[in-house]
Amino acid sequence: MFRDTQLLSSISFYSLCYATWGLSLSSPPLQEAKAWMVPRGVSFGSLDKLQRLPMETTTTAATCNIAEPSNENTSPQQLVRVSTRAIGLNFADIFCVLGLYQAANKLYGKEDVFVPGLEFSGIVVDDPTGTFHTGQAVLGFTRFGAYSDIVQVPASFLWPLPLEEGVMTTNVSNNYSWSFVEGASFFVQALTAWHGLVDVGGMPDLTVESQTDKRPPPYIVLVHSAAGGVGLWASEIAAKRGAVVIGVVGSREKEEVYQQRILPLSPYSRSIIRGDERTFGRRLQILLQEMSQLSSDPESVGVDMVMESLGGKYFTASYEALRRGGSLVTFGSTSYASPGLGLNPMRLIWMYLNRPKIDPGELTSRNIRLAGFNLIYLTDQPAKLRSELTQCIRCLGGDRDTVWSAGPDLGLVTPPIVGQTFDFRTETIQALVTLKSGKTIGKIVLDNSQNVAT
Repeated sequence: MFRDTQLLSSISFYSLCYATWGLSLSSPPLQEAKAWMVPRGVSFGSLDKLQRLPMETTTTAATCNIAEPSNENTSPQQLVRVSTRAIGLNFADIFCVLGLYQAANKLYGKEDVFVPGLEFSGIVVDDPTGTFHTGQAVLGFTRFGAYSDIVQVPASFLWPLPLEEGVMTTNVSNNYSWSFVEGASFFVQALTAWHGLVDVGGMPDLTVESQTDKRPPPYIVLVHSAAGGVGLWASEIAAKRGAVVIGVVGSREKEEVYQQRILPLSPYSRSIIRGDERTFGRRLQILLQEMSQLSSDPESVGVDMVMESLGGKYFTASYEALRRGGSLVTFGSTSYASPGLGLNPMRLIWMYLNRPKIDPGELTSRNIRLAGFNLIYLTDQPAKLRSELTQCIRCLGGDRDTVWSAGPDLGLVTPPIVGQTFDFRTETIQALVTLKSGKTIGKIVLDNSQNVAT
């Protein structure tokens, strides 16, 4: 249970909340912290294996998000304690619970509990490092464990949340205020987009003036699931770095969302409805032939980079569309998922047997690059993670300076698109099923605004 020092801390915390956000002091001063978890002794395999249980039943690693004991700054005395207000959903959460995520399988097994979740927003309860102050609103990233009332993470995995009340101030105009729900929609997906495009894929900054008079062909980036969380950020980053973007979307409704967000940044960008995977490659080639007229070299048909997360024939068609010097970056295989709570074994077997096969020699002969990554392993390099996040926010914010010395102001970034919110206490499994359907737009978020656990 809570120690006396924690009780005193919680009283001062609620006084601050009353002054800052108008929370009633008549609310219960303490609440048992709970988390959604696959309990000890229960195997992965279905979304309904998740149960909301008291956090005291979890291990230190699950509660404090400690990846490995050897990692630095992972002792509870060096972690920032945050009371969550919203939790962002990612497809990795689904694959973790279904037992298809190797990173989770290696760290957690049947003999331990597993708490999914990679990103959240909330209020700082305690920061022994002095980086943040008690009561400050933050958003954060964690190596699993975000489906919790309380998370504890290194300070480098957190960023100030620009609430309307003014958690941060800037010396420039046109800054935005973010809600907790929006705050839980940014970190993982924007960082995934940046890491894939720039660090792994090597996309250049095309806004830098060319040193030659010859107009080069437009740099074309093909982004799959372009109306989803990662896809929208990848499209926006690519557009702001000077690329022409082709957004692959699943419906007309998603196409409208993509166009409203991206076309003002890159008027020559286009979109294509994903449709039947058997005809996708042919339809993509027709579009690329049309777009080749934008180039000073009409014979140069194809794309320079692909952000791919579907797998199957969509992967194959995208790979074949690369022109010389191009890169394909893959970071998932969401087409393996099927509707419902669990897995479709026959579909998995069929997908596996028919998965794309790549001849390594073709990479050399075509002068193309194929790369994959899992963002979770970036937590092994906290300094690099922080550096990439800083660059990402600076790019999305238009490279404008702020008075906040610790880094660029998130308030200069257009808030993410949130498609749906679900109640953290009662609708978590329903939210995961909705995300798994593949019919969502933007981000799916769990609302934990009633949380008073400290």
